[in-house]
Amino acid sequence: MRILAGDVGGTNTRLVYLQDDIESLVRYEKTFSNMDYDSVVEVVDEFLSYFGIKRPLDVVCLAVAGPVIAGSVSLTNLPWDMTEEALSNALQTKHVYLINDLVAAGFAIPSLNDSAMLCIKQGRGGQQPQASTDAVVIGIGTGLGAAHLVWLGEHYHILSSEAGHVAFAPGNEVQVRLLSWMQRQRSHVSVESLLSGRGIYTLYQFFRDEIGLPEARSIGLALQSNDPAQLISEHAIAGDDPLCEQTLNCFIDIYAAVMGDIALHYYPLSAVYLVGGIAPKIQSLLISRKQVFAERFCNKGLMHDNLQQLPVKLVVDDAVGRDGAVIYARHHFSAI
Repeated sequence: MRILAGDVGGTNTRLVYLQDDIESLVRYEKTFSNMDYDSVVEVVDEFLSYFGIKRPLDVVCLAVAGPVIAGSVSLTNLPWDMTEEALSNALQTKHVYLINDLVAAGFAIPSLNDSAMLCIKQGRGGQQPQASTDAVVIGIGTGLGAAHLVWLGEHYHILSSEAGHVAFAPGNEVQVRLLSWMQRQRSHVSVESLLSGRGIYTLYQFFRDEIGLPEARSIGLALQSNDPAQLISEHAIAGDDPLCEQTLNCFIDIYAAVMGDIALHYYPLSAVYLVGGIAPKIQSLLISRKQVFAERFCNKGLMHDNLQQLPVKLVVDDAVGRDGAVIYARHHFSAI
């Protein structure tokens, strides 16, 4: 079987080619920066040319950061439109599938072993047994998404959502001030506008411009030519800048609260899985603030004890969406 699979995010596209119908497995993979291309077809063309892969392929599956409706998608944070039909024609391949990126991650979750995950919050026994085998997977990167893994007895059925676009609800006085500050700039303040790469920089600007925390001159200069989220996170992890530390502390507080909100939308559950490009990079902060994370996650009034029972696991492999697309491609091609 000749498979092309990938994860098309708001920033990067990760592609992998697999051929397992010969004596030795062939595997090629490469990551592309989306800003260098006008369409996903251009990315795929370069990938196939780079590795000398001939068309047609047996099956293509791309996990995409946006809602897939009737085989088409307009990416939420990237000006690319895709349809399965257009990709099928361009790739000379009959079997082409577009799936939501968090759905793809959901397909990969059951195959992961414990070494691929870190426990951010332990589940605790409560008065009621945790009988559900359903789960939720939540991803933060260029944007925020979530998917519900529903157990059907022999396999999971995975439902996508656009949870990142629900309204942000502040949890303390500083966050009330944050919401008011953001509402002066936009009509709708979504959780994605804070829990994303650009959200980290937004929080940094809030603490600098609205709260008045001083900005280190060296960091201010570095922000002009570096990825803000990465730079701020690195200084927060190093513990060498109070403004960056406060930014990430607030980010984690909001992160935990929103994860608890999303878990309640799909409750009852057996676990919450965190994926995406940001969480693995700040895992040391998540581990050091485990207790605070658990408190914010469970602070849901009458549902506090229910959420205490749920474990929250961080998937450290940021290619889980791409790997899920491979699993989806294999499953659906073999079912033809």
